[in-house]
Amino acid sequence: MTNHWDRYHRHWMLLGAPLRPTPETVGIVERELDLDEADVLLLGVTPELAGLGKTMLAVDGSAAMVSGVWPGDSACRRATTGNWLDLPLSRASVGAVIGDGCLTVVDSARARRALLGEVARVLKPGSRAAIRVFAGPETFEDLQNIKAQALAGGIENFHALKWRIAMACTTSDSDRAINVQVIRDAFDETFPDRAVLAARTGWSMASIGTIDVYAGSQTIYCFATLAMLIDEAGDWFDEVRVVPSGSY
Repeated sequence: MTNHWDRYHRHWMLLGAPLRPTPETVGIVERELDLDEADVLLLGVTPELAGLGKTMLAVDGSAAMVSGVWPGDSACRRATTGNWLDLPLSRASVGAVIGDGCLTVVDSARARRALLGEVARVLKPGSRAAIRVFAGPETFEDLQNIKAQALAGGIENFHALKWRIAMACTTSDSDRAINVQVIRDAFDETFPDRAVLAARTGWSMASIGTIDVYAGSQTIYCFATLAMLIDEAGDWFDEVRVVPSGSY
């Protein structure tokens, strides 16, 4: 078994949207949350979000991600390792919470609900959270249809293809879970010749090769539907809104 996140950070510079937020997405987060005077909690170490807020504490479960991806501590921001399901913060201690894909990289509906509960616990009364989600479709896609669309130039980039394959292969229960090794296996079965995929799409072999970080990993992702995510958030928050996070 490999340590997924210890390997993942080495590929960070090869990743792009939708896995990483665009400047448009960062602007939407700033617009939706009043951050100028806020003490912000960031779930993860997404560098594009590191400059938001009056102060920021970033919490990530992987020391390798903190050392390899976080742009560095300063007088107003710092990063630490910690468990999102048991945050190292007291109740009602932060003015905003930001997460980028954090509800995807936990392994079950139970974990998603627990994470949302922790977000609600640490937020000050009247404060808000903004979490970018990767919501799976209500109806599962067919891998051959995804393949045809990719080879016809209809999918924006390899990372979007990777997520489409993942969403097509999750469990059908409330977890909507998938072992990341299964994502790689499904990709290899659907696209047995990576050179052909690169030639037909113009994607680099280096970008396509980022899927190999999943090899041997026992990490589980979740791609809950939007309806599931709204329902789960509604257990903890009186108001839940869906805001488009931009294009890429």
